[in-house]
Amino acid sequence: MNFKSIKISKQIELALRWLIYLARNEKSSFVSLRSFCDQTKTSFYHLQKINRLLVKNGIVESRKGKNGGYRLKIKPQHISLLNVIETLEGPVTLINCSPQCQPHCSLKNCWNTLSKNFNSQLSRIKISQLT
Repeated sequence: MNFKSIKISKQIELALRWLIYLARNEKSSFVSLRSFCDQTKTSFYHLQKINRLLVKNGIVESRKGKNGGYRLKIKPQHISLLNVIETLEGPVTLINCSPQCQPHCSLKNCWNTLSKNFNSQLSRIKISQLT
């Protein structure tokens, strides 16, 4: 039997690795994006683009200058997987019904229920649990 899995994008995976790194270094001051990329052999420019969205949405804060860098703006126990995914890719749904879908379609109701349950699970998992 061949099973297919729901795939998490490289963007989400990298963002989560970055946020876990920041959470582990929460006690220290600001952390360099470049040092993380060097340690993890990650594309600086790719992470920079992701990090801009995290800063813009108030998850990460930045400081310029000699002792500058990035750190979490929110405590890791308040950042859920759902927050991260929605920040980078928008709302999480398992299926997008077509406009022709009937309002009382049993499949639509089933997918909506599954999506709500999936989102509920994602909102329960916090960055602090992954460190």
